[in-house]
Amino acid sequence: MPLRDLDQYHDWVRRESPSATAQRVALDFLVRAGRESWLAPSVPILDLSNQPIYEVRRAQLPVSDEDDVRIWYRHSYEVDDVDVIAVTQLEMGDTVGPGEGKG
Repeated sequence: MPLRDLDQYHDWVRRESPSATAQRVALDFLVRAGRESWLAPSVPILDLSNQPIYEVRRAQLPVSDEDDVRIWYRHSYEVDDVDVIAVTQLEMGDTVGPGEGKG
């Protein structure tokens, strides 16, 4: 399944200026998620998914001595492709992502 574009990844790099290590961790994951959308450590977000049409997933990727990189993406089953929704490197302890509530 193709990864349609990396615009959100590039926006994150421009917006947050992550380290080269964080960029590599995120990009490596995205490329692999484009081939296997269920790739660990991603988990589905059931409230944002509409099975069997599409599934929204999130992944929290550790980066040595830095805050984790967080990625949200959607796998569309009908066309079998992956869209990146958001990428960020949040401060530790912040667990809210796009469309998710705390609690």
